[in-house]
Amino acid sequence: MTTDREKLELLRREYLETKIPPELPGIVRAPFLRKKRSRLPQQMLCLAACLCLLFVGALNVSPTFAAAAAQVPVLGAVAQVLTFNEYHVATERELVDVRVPEVTGTSFPALEERINEEIQSKIDEDLAAARARAEEEYEAYVATGGDPDDYMPMVISFDYEVKSCTDEILSFELERFEVRASGFSELTYYNIDLSTGETLTLADVLGSGWKEKADAVVQAAIDERPENYFPSDMGGFTGISADQRFYINEDGNPVIVFEKYEIAPGASGVLEFEVPKD
Repeated sequence: MTTDREKLELLRREYLETKIPPELPGIVRAPFLRKKRSRLPQQMLCLAACLCLLFVGALNVSPTFAAAAAQVPVLGAVAQVLTFNEYHVATERELVDVRVPEVTGTSFPALEERINEEIQSKIDEDLAAARARAEEEYEAYVATGGDPDDYMPMVISFDYEVKSCTDEILSFELERFEVRASGFSELTYYNIDLSTGETLTLADVLGSGWKEKADAVVQAAIDERPENYFPSDMGGFTGISADQRFYINEDGNPVIVFEKYEIAPGASGVLEFEVPKD
């Protein structure tokens, strides 16, 4: 049986890739129950704790083992993006689904604190504004004679996705998704150099001539199917900006991202262009 969180994920993906379907109201009004989270992380922690106890015990009872262990180099910190907080709210006005990420293990505590505070602040502010809109729309609907039982709650979602995590780079996406009569999404990317603790730019990743390389890749894709994009003189692509959205994929290449409606009609969804480093 499909859970409501899975239905919400299908709805989110459908919005990003196609126009909002006419049957959306029926989907959104389905029961909104919290999905049971996997117990795998807790099981792994228990296993790690047991292994730790066995390791400590071996050190205490075996001088040979202790001497050998002393020769093993200590591994450095492992960067991770974990779910710091998660909550769900279902009312006649709104369906809220939030996962708050937290960056940890980068060896740069100040960096982690800055990014985590920035993410939490953004989610708090955007969620408060979205819930206020949901309240206003509901009150207006009822005030004009609408039946509360027929009201379609506003869907408000915050989630994240790790794009790549290596010894050198951590790249992840924060997404805000909101839908009522129409849909809206906002993508924010964090690309971190784990050796320096600095935020990576396209110039850092692509090197000299970064803009020309990125522009060429995007323009080549547009030239193949120009009918799928806005003309450059009507809000279409005119070149990569210094603050262009991008993430770094598992191959280490930057992927340029354009939001829905940014350079093409909404049916095109979110557009991505991989730029090879070499």
